[in-house]
Amino acid sequence: MRFFSRKNKKKVTFKSFFWGFTKVIAIFSIVGLIAWVIIISNPTKFLNVSVKWDLDERLPLSQNLLINKIQPQLNDKYNIDLRQIKETIEQEPWVENAHVKRLFWNYIKIKVDAKTVAMRWKDEKCIDNAELPNCLGFISNRGELFIPERIIESDAIYAISNTEIDTIETLYSDYKIYKSILQPMIIKTIIRTNIDKLVVEPNITVILGYKKQEERLARFEKAYTKLRKKSKKVDQAIFDMRYPKGFSMGYK
Repeated sequence: MRFFSRKNKKKVTFKSFFWGFTKVIAIFSIVGLIAWVIIISNPTKFLNVSVKWDLDERLPLSQNLLINKIQPQLNDKYNIDLRQIKETIEQEPWVENAHVKRLFWNYIKIKVDAKTVAMRWKDEKCIDNAELPNCLGFISNRGELFIPERIIESDAIYAISNTEIDTIETLYSDYKIYKSILQPMIIKTIIRTNIDKLVVEPNITVILGYKKQEERLARFEKAYTKLRKKSKKVDQAIFDMRYPKGFSMGYK
């Protein structure tokens, strides 16, 4: 019985070894087949970065333009820098924010918000020379000047000033104050050079000077309201409010 048991044990061991060896060969064959399929195909296409775009409908930029700008970052399939992609997109003047999120290793989502135009802008240097570069731009609802390559049509108020950041910020802030004083009258243009000047609908010019602008604008509003009851000619008038207690008025 012992001899038979040993012989049977040897048979069982050989059988187990044979099946184990067969499985190993099968596994290596499958792996080799997969590797061969990958080699004869184009393996880089499995590494290409896919981008899902969500563009603000107000954004006057094409998706292709943004793709071209970030293409150098997308070409590095093994090291996608999301922050660099975000910074590249936000260099576009029309872009307010870019939100870049990785959905998978090589699959990202990019949401782009457009800037909101609060004012159309013109450089004061370009009043007499429209051929100068960067004459036109916009001021956003955050009081930031941006000068894009593409200038779109807009019904926003016109602002004329220099390009200094402090000037733009105070101009936008003061405009909101002027607007509240004159409501329901509508300001068409605000000019800030060495003095402040407004053009109010339908075609009224108000010269405010460089100080006490709010006080002077309030005096204009009262004077205009009284005069308008007597004659519509004041809708074409020029009001100079720089006098201490009064004003001068002329016609265009």
